[in-house]
Amino acid sequence: MINQLSTLIGVALGAVLSYLVGMLNERTRWRREQGARWDGLLLQAYSDYGQSIKACVVTYQRLAAHQGMAADSTSVEPGDDALDQAAKAEERRAAMTEPLRLLADPATAAAVRELNDAVWHLEWMARGLLAGEAAAWDQAYTTYRVARQSFYDKARASLQVPGGAIPERTSWPSSWRPSS
Repeated sequence: MINQLSTLIGVALGAVLSYLVGMLNERTRWRREQGARWDGLLLQAYSDYGQSIKACVVTYQRLAAHQGMAADSTSVEPGDDALDQAAKAEERRAAMTEPLRLLADPATAAAVRELNDAVWHLEWMARGLLAGEAAAWDQAYTTYRVARQSFYDKARASLQVPGGAIPERTSWPSSWRPSS
């Protein structure tokens, strides 16, 4: 009887342990899949936001070039088409910010706020809502570049991307471009 009881206890214990190990493995697999899913969504949100910021800045730089504040070979007059394009770029930037409010960690969210502020500064200068000249534009553009780099650094850290970020140019415009 004791022999049969010990066999029965061994079988029951084996079944319980097998169930627990299977449950832990399943939970680990589920967490890994969820992490990969959220990382994919976050990467897409960071990428979309970065592209929308770039579109805004290119548009504002072209408007600022028309006013003589920025160097750009494709300057545009601040007519209806150019201002409409700027408004659409700003609309997309605003829309791309929303997913980051849901997905980004606090450090990256703070970097997004700083980058938005820097881009708005460029917008106000390009639209003529703030008085400025080339030196003020250059300072605002440098602030934008620092904020953009901070955003990318925080985004890379939140995604645990190995390696360092690609370094920015130390000067702008490029040294090959003649000065005016």
